[in-house]
Amino acid sequence: MTKHPTRIFSTSIMLAALGTAASAQDGTAAFDAAVAEAQRIAEGKGLSGYIEFIGQNSGAEGETLQQVYEAFTEGTGIEVRYTGTPDSPAIIQSRMQAGNPPDVADMQLGIARDYAAHGALQDIGGAFGDTMTENFGQALLETATFDGTLVGVFQGLNPFMVWYNPQAYGGPEAPTEWQALVDYTMAEAEAGNTAWCAAQGAGPSSGFPGAQMVDNLFLKKWGPELYQQWGNGELAWTSDEVRWAFEEFLTVIAAQGHVQGGPIGALSSSIATGYNGLVADPANCDLVMWGAWTPGLLGDAAQPGENVDFFRVPASDAAYVDAELFQSALAVAFNDRPETMAFLEYMASTPAQTYLASLNRWPVANQNVPADTYPSELLQRIAEQFLAEGAVNFTAGPNLLADAETSAAYNKGIVSVLQSPDNLDQVLQTIEATTAE
Repeated sequence: MTKHPTRIFSTSIMLAALGTAASAQDGTAAFDAAVAEAQRIAEGKGLSGYIEFIGQNSGAEGETLQQVYEAFTEGTGIEVRYTGTPDSPAIIQSRMQAGNPPDVADMQLGIARDYAAHGALQDIGGAFGDTMTENFGQALLETATFDGTLVGVFQGLNPFMVWYNPQAYGGPEAPTEWQALVDYTMAEAEAGNTAWCAAQGAGPSSGFPGAQMVDNLFLKKWGPELYQQWGNGELAWTSDEVRWAFEEFLTVIAAQGHVQGGPIGALSSSIATGYNGLVADPANCDLVMWGAWTPGLLGDAAQPGENVDFFRVPASDAAYVDAELFQSALAVAFNDRPETMAFLEYMASTPAQTYLASLNRWPVANQNVPADTYPSELLQRIAEQFLAEGAVNFTAGPNLLADAETSAAYNKGIVSVLQSPDNLDQVLQTIEATTAE
């Protein structure tokens, strides 16, 4: 067995989050349980060598995942060579074209669907299907299944919500109607206050936070059926419904005087630091519509219940209050090496995802991980309010289902309309053109 240098790092995270010695013990126990699970999976299989994994998470988020993978290495002796990059779709595509794909890759569902349609992905259901059905809800299993073949594993499961600063926000408490936030935003602007932070800078993926906001607005106005049709290319990007969602984003969130730095400032602000205004002293904004990972990006400045809290995204149509979308990459296999299958089975396991939850970065997808595993009160509440069986109606749209070309056009379209809202018609036509190819 190898020593585990990241155990010290994970313990320090837990101590910072909880401030107690007990938290370090819990983190160590979770790591040890993950190692034991890796050993169980590997037993009698004669595993050797390494796994190459190309993912979407870099920086601190990538380091968190590597701690979880280090437990697999300690339990099996298999090195996990993880590369996290926001440009992963292009890298994976070029590797595929060269006939040299990685063993495992994280990708958006729509992109995974394209690879599955060409027979490039392995059937993990046949390899360890019982683990999947025991640990994941039916909606996730169906989402990860293409033409009857289960092709991937979810690690995180991040719903979206409105984050607010209780010390700065003076609007309605946990509103269920979107118009309540519209009215609050307009009143704040008239008083000279900026309601929203909405940073968009993410290198080649710039604009994707705005795309996720547009998705949320659409779902809460038009409902799951149309949202899924939009994601599947059955509802045109030039439709009145899609246009409404873009216009609502531009008018309410991303307008001058409504968003920190104005639309151009939002474009030039990195997502790594561009939401820090929510917890600044004094706050530069008091609302953010984004995913469950937001407090993790805010870091130590975020004090749950004091300067950061959340409520569900309000609905424009009361019928869709419980409709929610989520963000999660799907880990897929490009080969059926026993090492690859063992690694994915480990990723899907309750001990591995319990360890990931204990690292306090984001909610996990495994339904058997207890909510009190998360050190963060916020993540515990997210798990209880969103991830408990029957709590919400999760559905997929462009945020997950669009292919690589459409996703890229969507993100670029957000950048374009923030620069010039008058380009909206041309932007929607450009995105629509990608669905016909």
